[in-house]
Amino acid sequence: MNLQHIQGKKFCVVFAKYADENDEKVQLRCHHGRAILQDQDKLFLHEDISGAMIGVPSSAYNKILPSDGTDLLKDSEYFVIVKVDKNIEF
Repeated sequence: MNLQHIQGKKFCVVFAKYADENDEKVQLRCHHGRAILQDQDKLFLHEDISGAMIGVPSSAYNKILPSDGTDLLKDSEYFVIVKVDKNIEF
C-alpha cells in the first residue's frame, strides 16, 4: 500500500478497546504527531509531546482516513483507529 501521501502530515492514532463488552463502552487513547514512513512501507507516528515513535500495525493501513474535524482529532490531517486487546492497559 502506498502511504507516501501522508508522509510528514499531521496524524492521529486512536487506540480503542472495549471497557466493558457487556454494555459496549469503549475507551479511547489518542496520540497526535506526524506520520513518518521508514523503509517506504512501515508507518510510525512521531508523537508531538513525548517525541516517541509509535508503530502503526500494517493491518490498519487500509483504515487511514482524512480527518473529519472531530475535536478528538484536533488539527490532524489524517487518522486511524486501531483496536487493541482488552488486556492492554492505556
